Amino acid sequence: MKINKLLASVLICLLLVIGSARMPVKADDWYGEEEKYFTVYDQDGKELFMIAWEVSKDDEYLSGDNKKYRIVSVDQQNHSAKAEYIEDVTLPDVDVSMIEDAEAVMAQQDGDKRIAMYCTHSDESYIPSDGTSSKPEKGGIYDVAEAFKAGLEKRGIQVDLDETSHVPHDAGAYRRSRRTALRLMRETQPAATFDIHRDAVPQTQYVATIAGENASKIRIVIGRGNPNKDANEALAYKIKALADKVYPGMIKDIYYGKGDYNQDLSPRSLLLEFGTYDHTKERAQNSAEIFANVVSAAVFGGNVKSPSTGETAKTEPAQKSDEGTGSGIIWWIVGIAVVGGIFLFVSSGGKEMFSKIKNNWTSFLGRNKK
Repeated sequence: MKINKLLASVLICLLLVIGSARMPVKADDWYGEEEKYFTVYDQDGKELFMIAWEVSKDDEYLSGDNKKYRIVSVDQQNHSAKAEYIEDVTLPDVDVSMIEDAEAVMAQQDGDKRIAMYCTHSDESYIPSDGTSSKPEKGGIYDVAEAFKAGLEKRGIQVDLDETSHVPHDAGAYRRSRRTALRLMRETQPAATFDIHRDAVPQTQYVATIAGENASKIRIVIGRGNPNKDANEALAYKIKALADKVYPGMIKDIYYGKGDYNQDLSPRSLLLEFGTYDHTKERAQNSAEIFANVVSAAVFGGNVKSPSTGETAKTEPAQKSDEGTGSGIIWWIVGIAVVGGIFLFVSSGGKEMFSKIKNNWTSFLGRNKK
């Protein structure tokens, strides 16, 4: 009897370990006041970047010039952090040649091309255009999402933009938007899913001229706490490689935060930040429409042409991954089954367990045969 109690305790502990190992972090943003952001420095004290997120030790960062860093210390009081250099990253190679533009290629392709998008932080807005940084229920961020959608639709892609509100802008926003993301994936089966945001750092970090347009840079955010990290990173690298070729400076950087941002639901899911709160919304809209040219080629293949240089980058469709929805749940089930089997084998004895399986499965539950 004492042995059975001991085994039961061990089983519970093992299940807790399995659960904690696989349980994703849904919401790890820092929701401070505007102009309260983290500044990250390299080990020589040189500023690397600013970000209005809760920076954590072991978060990673890929700079615009493809140098990768890891956060090694965080000073919460002064909203700063230090990062160490890891390596230079080589992005996927894309061939550049003078061939037909992306719109013509997409129009000729057959098949159902669908992309889904939503806005976890539904209130996010742009002060110069919207008059405020936060508009409850439906902020200016949806206008940016609409511009992105319009750009993709011009290239023959069907876009499902879900405008469900996830307010308030708090630590529960990602849990609420998870329901939206699940519904979108279940109902539309998209090739890729994008969560549209804007940052909250000084505009100097984002303002740019892209393809001759007043525009904003774009930050890609990847959740390092999800099983699809590698697949999502591959898509992000492909997007950046194309953008660097035809729209230099468009992709500001890639940030790897500690959470999963619901990216565990799909192997082609990214969080995109179009500019920041204190420049015009029109800049972000211009970027979104131009960015559609890159995304269409990165996800579906074809060609993406730069209006400024006339160069065309050719790319193959993004490859599907075997990883995907529910992989964390599967590991939970496997873990429980293995630990449960060991417990039954030891507590019942091998011969007795197999006898019970052979004679009556319900005997495991202590039920009498009818």
